Amino acid sequence: MKPEELAHWISEEHQKVRELAGRLRECVVYVPRTNHEKWLCGVREAFEHLRAHLTKHMSLEENEGYMVSVVEQRPALSREVERLAHEHGEFIRLMNDIHQHLLDLQPQDQLLIRDSCHRLRDLLSYVEHHKNEENLLVSSVFNLDIGAGE
Repeated sequence: MKPEELAHWISEEHQKVRELAGRLRECVVYVPRTNHEKWLCGVREAFEHLRAHLTKHMSLEENEGYMVSVVEQRPALSREVERLAHEHGEFIRLMNDIHQHLLDLQPQDQLLIRDSCHRLRDLLSYVEHHKNEENLLVSSVFNLDIGAGE
């Protein structure tokens, strides 16, 4: 993939991640005092949309040869690219774990619901950090603006 194509694709994908993450963030910003069942349905739905998109996104990145053009331009960055690629596997593991946790939650599980909110906010923070690092890496190697800002 050419640098400009890579930058454009990453920008579009990260915009979609921002949108899906924003929906989930709205759900977990606080735990409601009532209607836990309805809230759980909303959280599960928002999480599954984000999870499906991230899984597909990471798979496409890896099938295209994750950051091959970055490493071709700057071989010294191969460790950084490998670290970011390794995080993809960690994201899958985290999301699978959270998915199961959300399935097991009951509306009366107040402590576990609060714990879920913390875990989901942490995941969103990790995703944001990861995509910012990808943006920075690509833009610094190719001196491109790929829309890293909100």
